[in-house]
Amino acid sequence: MSSTKKLTLSAITVALGATFMTFGAFFEAFDLTVCCLASILVMFIYMEIGSPYHWLVWICTSLSLLLIAPGKFIGAEYLCIFGIYPILKAYIERLARVLWIPLKAIFFAVVVAGAMLVCELLLGVPFFEVEATWMKVGMTALIAVAAIAYDMFLTVMIRFYIFKIRPRIKNLLK
Repeated sequence: MSSTKKLTLSAITVALGATFMTFGAFFEAFDLTVCCLASILVMFIYMEIGSPYHWLVWICTSLSLLLIAPGKFIGAEYLCIFGIYPILKAYIERLARVLWIPLKAIFFAVVVAGAMLVCELLLGVPFFEVEATWMKVGMTALIAVAAIAYDMFLTVMIRFYIFKIRPRIKNLLK
């Protein structure tokens, strides 16, 4: 594939991802859903084009969201979690299988701890609105379950793309 095609496909992917997430910013109930969908686009670029285009798609989509989206929170979600995770997942899954779960767990633990610190120390807003410690532990456990579900979702979408979609579009991506 020529570099012009790679750049064009990356730009289309950025525009599509930013459009998805701008829609999610208007309807806040869909913000996590559209972030997951946009992360599939980063994964697509990683599989079809490779480096450095997947990094550029992640950065450009994040910056365009931070500049044009009505709510800046969706851009921060994509920048810190949903945009980078498919790339990290690909690099982690190149390693020995024994390391996959610990490294992914470390990533999500660092992200949650960072979000807690930013909320409570920089913004002065409690991360969890409840005072009971057991509720905070329970909510943190739910975040971990959601992270596992997101990882499984990406794995299913990778397989679906490789076995169902890629054979149909392989001639377009030459």
